[in-house]
Formats: sequence, structure tokens, C-alpha cells
Amino acid sequence: MAQKLYRVVRACIEMGDGNPIISIHDQGAGGNCNVVKEIIYPKGAVIDVRAIVVGDHTMSVLEIRGAECQEQDALSVKSESYQREKVSTAVVGSINGEGRIVLVDSLAEEKCRAAGLPPPPPAVDLELEMVLGDMPQKSFEFTRVVEAREPLDIALGTTLMDALKRVLRLPFVCSKRFLTSKVDRCVTGLVAQQQTVGPLQLPLSDVVVIAQTYTELTGGACAIGEQPIKGLLDPKAMARLAVGEALTNLVWAKVTSLSDVKASGNWMYAAKLDGEGAAMYDAAIALSEAMIELGTSIDGGKDSLSMAAHASGEVVKAPGKLVISTYVTCPDITLTVTPDLKLKDEGILLHIDLAKGKRRLGGSALAQAFDQVGNDCPDLEDISYLKNVFEATQELLSNGLISAGHDISDGGLIVCVLEMVFAGNCGVSLDLTSHGKSLFQMLFAEEIGLVLEVSKKNLEGVRRKLHEACIDVEVIGHVASSPTVALSVDGVVKLNEKTADLRDMWEETSFELEGFQRLASCVESEKNGQNHLGNCHSLHHLLMKNGFH
Repeated sequence: MAQKLYRVVRACIEMGDGNPIISIHDQGAGGNCNVVKEIIYPKGAVIDVRAIVVGDHTMSVLEIRGAECQEQDALSVKSESYQREKVSTAVVGSINGEGRIVLVDSLAEEKCRAAGLPPPPPAVDLELEMVLGDMPQKSFEFTRVVEAREPLDIALGTTLMDALKRVLRLPFVCSKRFLTSKVDRCVTGLVAQQQTVGPLQLPLSDVVVIAQTYTELTGGACAIGEQPIKGLLDPKAMARLAVGEALTNLVWAKVTSLSDVKASGNWMYAAKLDGEGAAMYDAAIALSEAMIELGTSIDGGKDSLSMAAHASGEVVKAPGKLVISTYVTCPDITLTVTPDLKLKDEGILLHIDLAKGKRRLGGSALAQAFDQVGNDCPDLEDISYLKNVFEATQELLSNGLISAGHDISDGGLIVCVLEMVFAGNCGVSLDLTSHGKSLFQMLFAEEIGLVLEVSKKNLEGVRRKLHEACIDVEVIGHVASSPTVALSVDGVVKLNEKTADLRDMWEETSFELEGFQRLASCVESEKNGQNHLGNCHSLHHLLMKNGFH
């Protein structure tokens, strides 16, 4: 039904000056009581409550008027052009220009006439200016609360593998197979890039791309960003990081322009509690300033501002959260890059660091894995640099110079690279320089950044183009066909593990969660099938490399 309505509205809009629709409004909170009075303001109208389509004819006038049937829309149309389409439609009233909303009950009027009685007064007869006119300015009293935070403290002797075993199993870092394997990911047949990528179809896609038609290459792309744990440390940084994550996810699809990007902002805060409302205000101001500088904007959204509840005699609140959902048009849906590494023995990994060398561990997956938050929050201080990086990466996409790409987010640089390796079912050899930072800062800091895979032959060309755009880039390793992850920092070997073993850690939590929703035998069968597929793909590549076809 929604699709039918969409087609009707689109057809009307395409009529240009002949468009019969004057205005349109979706019905939500308040139901018919709210949507009708807003769409007729300031002219006023007479509305027949009995013209509203209901499934239960025993409903009272009050129930019909206030029912929040949100699968409805209200349209104001030109009377001379009204006609019924194949959509459940009802003409509920007409504009009269008297500036009042008058609600009549035609059923009650009919009964009175039949009984020879005078008609009943209107159920509602209200001046619209009283409810929608110049209302007193609302004011909110917020107080800021400074929370005491302690520096991140990781026990001496904790190894890189100890940290990885914890981080890769966190629900917001681990595989999301438990979500993507139970849904149809290509409804309509227009989905050009779904959630899964690579030979093993792992759920690691940064961006969704949808074709506009079945015959052309134009379409649209969507991506999201959210960093709620960072909000415990710095709400302003959290808002900027959410925008940064959304754009570093979206950047892997070729879009028409950064200025064409629009976003939905969804806020979840316990806004009435001390400190929370002020934190949300600070985040909103930071978000506004960042998006103005980027040249993008929010054109919709939703808020849930009661994210607290009383339980067992105490108040339990959810961390304040902002979700940025970006969407934009694509001139060519085929110019989309996925995270899976593709150039075995020929691929070079490049790191673009938007934090310009800072490595802050506050609010990171590493901190959470050790039951801490930390006190040093990542941030996106240079918004114009993000804009530069976005546009330069888009140019590289247009020229076909990037074979794989992924954003640095939850889990930091090491998780970003591992996910690219898992998706490509291959190996990697990383050679990093510490620049005076600790091993954990180097690998687990969740500063905004990108990792690109380019071919050896294109390496110098890519570096030159990035340098011309005033973007610093660092070579951090190369792709290997042997399924092993090797890591050296300042020339010292820190990690040398099989890809399959690390991938099993990353998949483990997902299979555990699936075990609560499906038969254990089905989960075990899927787990074994994935390992078998991974081994077969590796063997196939090895045979092809050695001349067997």
C-alpha cells in the first residue's frame, strides 16, 4: 500500500503545475487529531469523523479522533481535480477559510434527524490559532555534570593476542552473521551492494548501494555512523565521530557530490536527568557546526528522550547516542569498492589517518574489553581534512585505482585490517612504525581513518594524487596469498597467526548468539560449512597460482 501511495504522489509531482496535491503530511503521534489540524492550518476546515476509514465501527468519536494509526497520510488536494485512485482513500472534509477546526459526527446527525431532534453540536469547534499560533517559547533548564574518569589501565604482561581474543568477541566488533543470515538481502532485485562481501560472503560491507532501475547504472547509497561509548567521555566528540564514521563508510560508493549528501539524525538520551540534556545540547551544537563546514545537512530524524527507567530502586539509563544515517545519489553503482582484499601478492595497504598521529584509547573496544572507559577521547578536530579525504578518495574510485577499502572504527586499525583479510580469505604482512606510541595505541585507538588496497603498479600514482590533495598517506603492509596474518612494529614481530584462527575468534560470538535462535545442529552445520568453504577457496587460489586450471 505504501508503494501504491508513493507512485500516486510521484505521478502527481511529475504533472508539474498541474499537480493536484497542495500539501501532504504523515500521520503519527496524536493520530488524526494532530495530522488534520496541522494540514488545514491556518485556513480551517469542517471534518466528518465518520468519513475516516476504521475497521471497528463500534469506536467512539474520541477513539477515532485520537487513534495513532501511523500507516496513514493526510493530503490537501484541489477540489476540482480530486479522483479516487486504487489506494484506500477517504474524503474527510473541506477547507472553508474560517480558521477553525470543526469536527462533526454525521452518524449522530443522521440519528437526530431520524428522531426529529435538532442536530448535535460539533464534537470539536476550536480556533486553530489557539493551538498552532504563536505559542510561548519553550525553555529547558539543563545542568552540566562533569564525570570523573580514570586513564585506561591495562595490566602489565597483557599480550596482543590476549587483547585480540577479547576485542574480536565483543558484540559490536564481532561478525554480524547472526543478523544477516536470517533475512532476504536483495528484495526488489535492485540491491547493487548488500551487507555481505568477498568469496565467503562475510557481513562487512560499509555501504549499501541500490540501483534506480533495472537497466541503468544510476542509483543511491546509504551508510550510518554511531559512537555511543565515546559520548560517555565527550558528547561533542561523539557527534563529530558519528558524522566521520558515516562519511568514511559512504565514501566507498561513487556519489554525485559531498554537497548532495543528506542525513537522518536519531537521538537517544535520558534528557531529563542531570547532565544528560546538557550533553545532548552540546552534541547537537557540535554536530551542526561540523555539518555546516562539510556542506551537508540533516533533513529528518527521530528522538527518544526517555532512555531511563527505575529498576530495583535505582535509575538505570542508556548511554546517550546519536545515529547518523547518510544517503545520496550515485551516478554509477558499479564504481563501488568493498573491504575484501583482492590483490593477493600484488596489493599494497595504505593508511590515511584523519587524526594526524593522535592515538587516543578512550571509549574504545579495547577499553570496554577490559571493563573500562578511559579518559582520553578520540575526536575529529579537522573537519576540512575529512572533506579533503572524502573528495580525494572519490576521485581515486572514479579512476579505478582502489581495489578494496575499509574505514577504521570499532576495534581500531588492527580490526579494520583483519576484517579486510577475513573478507578476502587471504593473508597480510603489516610493517608499522610506532612514532612513539605504545603497541595498543597503535593498533586499537579508534581514531577516524581509512585503509586502502592498491596495486603495486598504481602505488606511486595514488600517493602522488593524495599528496597533491595535501593528504598524508602511509604504506603499512602488503597482501599475501598465504592465509597468515603477520605484524611487525619497528621491525619487531608482534603477531604471526593463521587467518582462519583469528576469523574463528571473530565469528564465535555470532555463532553463540545464533545458538539462542536456531537449532544447535543448524548452527554447527553453518560453522563447519564456512570453514570448509574457506579452505576450498584457499586451495583453489593456490592451484590457480601454480598453473592448475
